[in-house]
Amino acid sequence: MKGNAESRRRIVVVDDEKDFLKIVESWLREHYDVTCLPAGEGLAEEIRSLEPDLVLLDAHMPAESGFDVCGRLRALPAGAYLPIVFLTASNADGDFLRHLDAGGSRYLTKPITKSALLAAVAEELGQSV
Repeated sequence: MKGNAESRRRIVVVDDEKDFLKIVESWLREHYDVTCLPAGEGLAEEIRSLEPDLVLLDAHMPAESGFDVCGRLRALPAGAYLPIVFLTASNADGDFLRHLDAGGSRYLTKPITKSALLAAVAEELGQSV
Protein backbone atom coordinates (compact mmCIF):
# COMPACT_ATOMS: atom_id res chain seq x y z
CA MET A 1 0.00 0.00 0.00
CA LYS A 2 2.79 2.48 0.66
CA GLY A 3 5.88 1.04 -1.09
CA ASN A 4 8.33 3.85 -0.34
CA ALA A 5 11.69 2.64 -1.68
CA GLU A 6 13.61 4.74 0.86
CA SER A 7 12.11 3.00 3.87
CA ARG A 8 11.87 -0.61 4.91
CA ARG A 9 8.87 -2.48 3.60
CA ARG A 10 6.07 -2.97 6.11
CA ILE A 11 4.57 -6.42 6.62
CA VAL A 12 1.49 -7.18 8.68
CA VAL A 13 1.16 -10.72 10.01
CA VAL A 14 -2.23 -11.94 11.27
CA ASP A 15 -2.61 -15.24 13.12
CA ASP A 16 -4.44 -16.56 16.17
CA GLU A 17 -1.35 -18.45 17.43
CA LYS A 18 0.79 -16.07 19.51
CA ASP A 19 3.86 -18.32 19.43
CA PHE A 20 3.70 -18.52 15.65
CA LEU A 21 3.46 -14.72 15.43
CA LYS A 22 6.64 -14.41 17.52
CA ILE A 23 8.52 -16.85 15.30
CA VAL A 24 7.49 -15.19 12.05
CA GLU A 25 8.24 -11.75 13.45
CA SER A 26 11.75 -12.86 14.46
CA TRP A 27 12.36 -14.23 10.95
CA LEU A 28 11.16 -11.10 9.15
CA ARG A 29 12.28 -8.20 11.34
CA GLU A 30 15.88 -8.23 10.10
CA HIS A 31 14.65 -7.21 6.64
CA TYR A 32 11.24 -5.63 7.18
CA ASP A 33 9.15 -3.55 9.57
CA VAL A 34 6.76 -6.11 11.02
CA THR A 35 3.46 -5.61 12.81
CA CYS A 36 1.76 -8.69 14.27
CA LEU A 37 -1.97 -8.71 14.88
CA PRO A 38 -3.89 -11.37 16.76
CA ALA A 39 -7.14 -12.69 15.34
CA GLY A 40 -10.15 -10.52 15.99
CA GLU A 41 -12.87 -8.44 14.41
CA GLY A 42 -12.26 -5.37 12.31
CA LEU A 43 -8.96 -6.67 10.98
CA ALA A 44 -9.34 -5.29 7.45
CA GLU A 45 -9.70 -1.75 8.75
CA GLU A 46 -6.82 -2.16 11.17
CA ILE A 47 -4.58 -3.60 8.46
CA ARG A 48 -5.52 -0.80 6.06
CA SER A 49 -4.62 1.84 8.66
CA LEU A 50 -1.11 0.35 8.93
CA GLU A 51 -0.50 0.85 5.18
CA PRO A 52 1.38 -2.42 4.68
CA ASP A 53 3.32 -3.45 1.62
CA LEU A 54 2.36 -7.11 2.20
CA VAL A 55 0.03 -9.08 4.48
CA LEU A 56 0.62 -12.61 5.80
CA LEU A 57 -2.77 -13.98 6.78
CA ASP A 58 -3.98 -17.14 8.50
CA ALA A 59 -7.02 -18.70 6.84
CA HIS A 60 -8.83 -20.04 9.91
CA MET A 61 -9.24 -17.74 12.88
CA PRO A 62 -11.96 -17.70 15.53
CA ALA A 63 -13.60 -14.28 15.06
CA GLU A 64 -13.17 -13.62 11.36
CA SER A 65 -11.68 -15.91 8.73
CA GLY A 66 -8.69 -14.88 6.69
CA PHE A 67 -10.82 -15.37 3.57
CA ASP A 68 -13.25 -12.72 4.83
CA VAL A 69 -10.43 -10.35 5.79
CA CYS A 70 -8.82 -10.78 2.37
CA GLY A 71 -12.10 -10.06 0.61
CA ARG A 72 -12.62 -6.89 2.66
CA LEU A 73 -9.08 -5.72 1.91
CA ARG A 74 -9.56 -6.35 -1.81
CA ALA A 75 -12.74 -4.25 -1.74
CA LEU A 76 -10.74 -1.20 -0.59
CA PRO A 77 -9.12 0.99 -3.26
CA ALA A 78 -5.70 0.67 -1.59
CA GLY A 79 -6.08 -3.10 -1.32
CA ALA A 80 -6.52 -3.91 -4.99
CA TYR A 81 -2.85 -4.67 -5.61
CA LEU A 82 -1.69 -5.42 -2.08
CA PRO A 83 0.11 -8.79 -1.87
CA ILE A 84 -1.93 -10.94 0.50
CA VAL A 85 -0.21 -14.23 1.28
CA PHE A 86 -2.11 -16.92 3.12
CA LEU A 87 0.15 -18.71 5.59
CA THR A 88 -1.92 -21.44 7.16
CA ALA A 89 -1.87 -24.96 8.51
CA SER A 90 -4.64 -26.00 6.13
CA ASN A 91 -3.61 -27.88 3.03
CA ALA A 92 -7.21 -28.62 2.00
CA ASP A 93 -8.00 -28.12 -1.68
CA GLY A 94 -11.16 -26.24 -0.73
CA ASP A 95 -9.20 -23.70 1.30
CA PHE A 96 -6.76 -23.20 -1.56
CA LEU A 97 -9.70 -22.45 -3.87
CA ARG A 98 -11.27 -20.13 -1.27
CA HIS A 99 -8.04 -18.12 -1.07
CA LEU A 100 -8.18 -17.63 -4.84
CA ASP A 101 -11.84 -16.59 -4.69
CA ALA A 102 -11.03 -14.11 -1.90
CA GLY A 103 -8.20 -12.58 -3.93
CA GLY A 104 -5.16 -14.07 -2.22
CA SER A 105 -1.80 -13.66 -3.94
CA ARG A 106 -0.16 -16.84 -2.69
CA TYR A 107 -0.94 -19.83 -0.47
CA LEU A 108 1.77 -21.20 1.83
CA THR A 109 1.29 -24.00 4.32
CA LYS A 110 2.69 -24.49 7.80
CA PRO A 111 5.11 -25.74 8.83
CA ILE A 112 7.34 -23.48 6.75
CA THR A 113 11.04 -22.81 6.92
CA LYS A 114 12.55 -19.39 7.42
CA SER A 115 14.26 -19.49 4.03
CA ALA A 116 11.05 -20.48 2.23
CA LEU A 117 9.09 -17.70 3.92
CA LEU A 118 11.72 -15.05 3.22
CA ALA A 119 11.96 -16.14 -0.42
CA ALA A 120 8.17 -16.00 -0.90
CA VAL A 121 7.91 -12.57 0.75
CA ALA A 122 10.77 -11.18 -1.34
CA GLU A 123 9.20 -12.54 -4.52
CA GLU A 124 5.80 -11.04 -3.71
CA LEU A 125 7.47 -7.67 -3.06
CA GLY A 126 9.47 -7.88 -6.29
CA GLN A 127 12.80 -8.08 -4.48
CA SER A 128 15.76 -10.29 -5.17
CA VAL A 129 16.28 -13.15 -2.75
